[in-house]
Amino acid sequence: MKTPNNRYISRKAFIAIGTAILAITMISIYFLSSSINNSNQETYKYITQKNFYQKLGALEMEFQNLDEHLLSLAEITETSSIQDLKMKFDVLSKVYNNGNIIRLNWFLVVNEQNQVIDYYLGSNRQFHNDHTFVKTILANPTSSLVNNFVVKDNHYYWLIYNSRSLEEGNKLIYGITLDMESFHKYLTTIDVSTPNYAYIFTKEGLCIYHPEISLIGKNVFELSSLKPQDTISSFKAKEPPVVLSEYLNLEVFRFISPFNSKNFKGYITVNFPKFNVDDNIKPIQRNTILIFITTVSLIVILFYFFSQANKRAHLEKKELAIENEKVKKEKALMQLQQLKNQINPHFLFNSLNSLYMLIDINPDTAQKFTLNLSKTYRYLITPPEDNIVDLNDEITFIQKYITLQQLRFSKEIHFELINKNEEHNDKKIPYLALQITVENALKHNIATTENPLLIQIIIERDYIVVTNNYNPKKSHQQGELFGLKYLQSIYKYYNKPDFIARQEGDTFVCILPLF
Repeated sequence: MKTPNNRYISRKAFIAIGTAILAITMISIYFLSSSINNSNQETYKYITQKNFYQKLGALEMEFQNLDEHLLSLAEITETSSIQDLKMKFDVLSKVYNNGNIIRLNWFLVVNEQNQVIDYYLGSNRQFHNDHTFVKTILANPTSSLVNNFVVKDNHYYWLIYNSRSLEEGNKLIYGITLDMESFHKYLTTIDVSTPNYAYIFTKEGLCIYHPEISLIGKNVFELSSLKPQDTISSFKAKEPPVVLSEYLNLEVFRFISPFNSKNFKGYITVNFPKFNVDDNIKPIQRNTILIFITTVSLIVILFYFFSQANKRAHLEKKELAIENEKVKKEKALMQLQQLKNQINPHFLFNSLNSLYMLIDINPDTAQKFTLNLSKTYRYLITPPEDNIVDLNDEITFIQKYITLQQLRFSKEIHFELINKNEEHNDKKIPYLALQITVENALKHNIATTENPLLIQIIIERDYIVVTNNYNPKKSHQQGELFGLKYLQSIYKYYNKPDFIARQEGDTFVCILPLF
């Protein structure tokens, strides 16, 4: 009776301890999670505030660049004659257009009666008094009004200009014209690294920039929840309001700020998705590490008591796992051997097929091909049992193989072998690894004299990189990717996870780790 009673008490104590530990774990995680959430919210507000000022500064700089461009035109007009101005403005329009957003650098010379007596509107443009731009300029010849936007053919343009007096009472009006659609495309490339979107509008609500280009020229007060009174309320960057974005259809933090330059007066709104939280921050990391340490400590304690009570079962499972692992290793080795046995006939079949085509095309080349094939095939007669060979042997073999292929495709295929590791060629590599990657490139890509196939083999200290320009054939070949699967199986068997075979843009890349 004593022994059963002791067991009952021990089990009861184990359950009590386990329950206590679980309770402590849950309470700890609850408080730590609350701390993380609070820290996360404060951190995200700080990040959005920082990104807002970054976005604001980047866009303000672009508007200031336009003001500076107008100042540059002023300096040019003061030091040049009218005839020289035409040439210089023509060069400016073609060469320096501030990111392809300035549609035209132009000038008009008007007399005291406000009549145009000379002009430059581009090298191939003629002057018309009734042109919308000309009417707008002559209505205010001294300088452009702030927010001087003009509509022509349902497109918005921005006229920015200034003037200076000439002799005999004449006046030189000079400036730039911006196509707002081109300006929009340019602004969308500014500060794209942060997850936000912005729109810029005048105090009347006229939208001049928005991610949705169709909204340019619309009234933002009619298209969104934004109201005119929102622009005159005090701006608080630390506590931005949360509103529903009509553009994204989700909640966002909305920052509103005055947005001014010499030729524009208005406002900017920058919006950040509320759910977009950066969790790689120090306070969150500290809390996460604390949770991890606490959880691991409790699990270790629980595991200790559990392992003591179930030690025998654990040992049995461990022995069973070892046996299963042996079976898996033997099965993998058999599959690998089957794959290796298929490589030789696979290579021979492709080589004989190439020889068959050469016999009719070029008998002399076919003879050289046959001689080189016999030398190459000697390497295939006795494959290694462990599927691994010396790197030097594999390099020698691939050089012969490349020579074999160049006998047939002298102009369609270009090879390049770069050995950056000649002093450390004591490494090993899977059997036929280089030949498989080269053959894969030859088999699945189009190669012509106009567009030759470029294959490059670069030997580094710990790996080999095989690249080729990617120009795939339209029809798939039978047995596609057979060789790459063979290599993948070898690296998997030897626990080498760094084997890579993938397309990167216009290039196909294979990375072969060395042993």
